[in-house]
Amino acid sequence: MSSKQQLDALAAERSHNATLRKFILLVAMLGGVGMYFAHALPKSIDLHVATDMKAGDTVRFQDGQATVPDVNVYGFAYYIWQQINRWQADGATDYGQQIFRFQAYVTPSCRAQLEADLDSRYQAGELRQRTRQMTEIPGLGYAANRVLPDGQAAWTVLLDMQLMESFRGQPVKDAFIRYPIRVVRYDVDRERNPWRLAIDCYGSHRPARLDVRDVQDASSGKTEANLPSTVTPAALPRTTGDAVDPNAAPTPTPLQHSGAGTSAQ
Repeated sequence: MSSKQQLDALAAERSHNATLRKFILLVAMLGGVGMYFAHALPKSIDLHVATDMKAGDTVRFQDGQATVPDVNVYGFAYYIWQQINRWQADGATDYGQQIFRFQAYVTPSCRAQLEADLDSRYQAGELRQRTRQMTEIPGLGYAANRVLPDGQAAWTVLLDMQLMESFRGQPVKDAFIRYPIRVVRYDVDRERNPWRLAIDCYGSHRPARLDVRDVQDASSGKTEANLPSTVTPAALPRTTGDAVDPNAAPTPTPLQHSGAGTSAQ
């Protein structure tokens, strides 16, 4: 083989090696980009499925999170708030136990409000041997206008509830109250709070008494003729306009559906 042929073979080999290096570099870059996107993908998906989901419905995700259907937000607020306000035997022990039991489902600020209410009621003698239950008023359950958006990841849920308390077996309170419960997305330990939602108490609103006539009309199946207000959308029972102080210390009064006592929480 002549020297020219040797030089040509060497040049061809160098060209082949250069091409091979470029190919290896390209593969490495593609691999690096693929690893970056694989790392950026969410490791888990936060899925909220509506109870009324139908064939053909789609679920939208963003950063591993799906939008929370309004009916799910309402159901969460109703269940957690009802359980916190459930004193089966003695409010002096049950109230604190319920706050502790559901602490993963309330924000720290809301827990502080609940504990302050617990202390206030205990000092006023409102808990000892007192039972409490809270139920949804018949005919005033979930509706789309009961869940109001309150920012990008928060809602205000309007719960129309009947609050009943008894002392040593004797009824001392029976009130119809609207609770404007604020619900927020809350990323905590999923083993303790799989919903990844939390109650933030009342937000900037306050509970208010419901107009008894509206409650009676709704319970009997009559059409609701209602007025909007700052917290109440159209087509919901109007409130009496009286805000309810959750920390007020009520005195036992005769049982009245218009609301015995002055405290809503």
